[in-house]
Amino acid sequence: MAGKPKVVVMQACRVGQPVIEVQQRESSPPQELSALRVSQQEAETATGQRNFDVDDLLILYSCFENCPAILFGHYGSLVIRTLVKTLYRHACHRDLDNLFHVVKGRVRRITGKLMARNPRVYVTQTPIVMNTLTRDRKLYLFPEFHGI
Repeated sequence: MAGKPKVVVMQACRVGQPVIEVQQRESSPPQELSALRVSQQEAETATGQRNFDVDDLLILYSCFENCPAILFGHYGSLVIRTLVKTLYRHACHRDLDNLFHVVKGRVRRITGKLMARNPRVYVTQTPIVMNTLTRDRKLYLFPEFHGI
């Protein structure tokens, strides 16, 4: 996967203890993490590239840190439902970064309306898009599709 773009969609409430505090309590890193670091170092040596953990990533977080993510009991996550609907409608003619920003706007608009109706129950949810794709890459799900 070295040098290849990676897409991550994180659907989770980000309320709770910061990751830094949890990492300080652990006495030694897990075996899987150590093995991952060794394989990353080997890949860096073989390819000459570095910073695989931050390069070529496109991440969609469901909300800001210390904010709840809205989850409906029967319908599921608002972010995932909006993402699927947006991919279904626009995946053939827009890149993923653009689609993630469309999802961000739609989720903010929907949660704003929900909050206006019932401010005690809902908060405005703002998804976060993090793009570290190198060389201004654009990721398309159907790059060869030109329409019917």
